[in-house]
Amino acid sequence: MSLSVNLTIILNWFFPASIPAWKFKEALKVFAMLRVLILFVFFILLSCSSNDSAAPGNGNGGSGVGGSLARFTVVGDHLYTLETSKLSWFSLANGGMNFEGEEELFGLQETIFPLGDKLFLGADNGMTIFQIDETGKPIFQSDIAHINACDPVVANENFAYVTLRTTGCGDFTGGEADQLNIYDVNDIENPAILASYPMSQPRGLGLAGQILFVCEGDLGLRTLDVSDPLNVEFLAFKQDIHANDVIVLEDVLLVIGPDNITQFDYSDPLNLIELSSITIP
Repeated sequence: MSLSVNLTIILNWFFPASIPAWKFKEALKVFAMLRVLILFVFFILLSCSSNDSAAPGNGNGGSGVGGSLARFTVVGDHLYTLETSKLSWFSLANGGMNFEGEEELFGLQETIFPLGDKLFLGADNGMTIFQIDETGKPIFQSDIAHINACDPVVANENFAYVTLRTTGCGDFTGGEADQLNIYDVNDIENPAILASYPMSQPRGLGLAGQILFVCEGDLGLRTLDVSDPLNVEFLAFKQDIHANDVIVLEDVLLVIGPDNITQFDYSDPLNLIELSSITIP
């Protein structure tokens, strides 16, 4: 597993999107105390579970691998960080970490997902797409609005997948929009909504080729066939796990819950095979 992959996973582990931005400073101290003891074990687990390749269909190339609830990502030799209303980027060249720039954003920014030279940002009121130029600077391409809700995003070259959740998400009205939205992003300057599907309290999600894993908290992990975005097919629903986010690697699916991280072999998406689990103290 590459340095960029490990760095991104560790950063996202320390700074999950579920922590409100205004609580970052307080949360830093708590997470440092609780999680530093298990980071070494977690690092070994991830290093042994996958090689440098991302899962089929992720298209991340040299990007770091993280969950859909991430606020940090690494693309090439740059680190990108997302705050409530700001996207910042840093050069990691020559072993350093040098600030290069920032972009002010509208809405309550929540998550960041890399796809090749593109960044997909999820906010409480919509999705924003940036394209990274040759210097590492992200250039705004477009945004598309949706109703206010928590909304992690993942994407491939053709489609972006966004879960909208109001149930148990801040001050949003529960049940108003618990759903999966699929967008056509073939033209990143003009994304368009294709379809919406009802979900139950959806959270993080992960894409492995034409298979989409959707976390539904204490309800479990849903597996979908998204080969036809206009006719998404329900494949399986694993109800014996609390799933808040997933990280899709080439051979392993990491399911992140409130108190553990579980590895699954997902070679048969209809029958996930548990490989190991780490309990979070």
